[in-house]
Amino acid sequence: MQEQIKQLAATLRAELERVPQTMRQDEVDRQVIILLLADSLRQMGLLPVPAWQPPKSTRDRIDLVGIKPDSHPPEVMAAFAVDPLVELPKLKALEWVECPSKIIVTYHRRADKVQQSTFFLKPGLEHVNLYD
Repeated sequence: MQEQIKQLAATLRAELERVPQTMRQDEVDRQVIILLLADSLRQMGLLPVPAWQPPKSTRDRIDLVGIKPDSHPPEVMAAFAVDPLVELPKLKALEWVECPSKIIVTYHRRADKVQQSTFFLKPGLEHVNLYD
């Protein structure tokens, strides 16, 4: 699994670097990453669903989930939170979803800031830092 995460980070970083520097902003980077992850979910045979709010969650949405097509009720196989740093509200939203893969993707260039924000990570969550 660790090798797959490193490969995912390298692929996302390479694609993100293709965006012209003059157009790079935090939200642009975030949306590019979400689009790339959605493509990856499609390639794995899952249906990507962006900005989904779990029924029991009252505040935050999950940036992207991948569900098994034609499953009733929908079976979430992967959930992604994407932010420059690990954000506690996103982690709380991920707690509300039952799925085998819960992944936090961070993309802040300062490793020390990302490391400080990982304080909130709990077991069962995978962390992908694009600039590790």
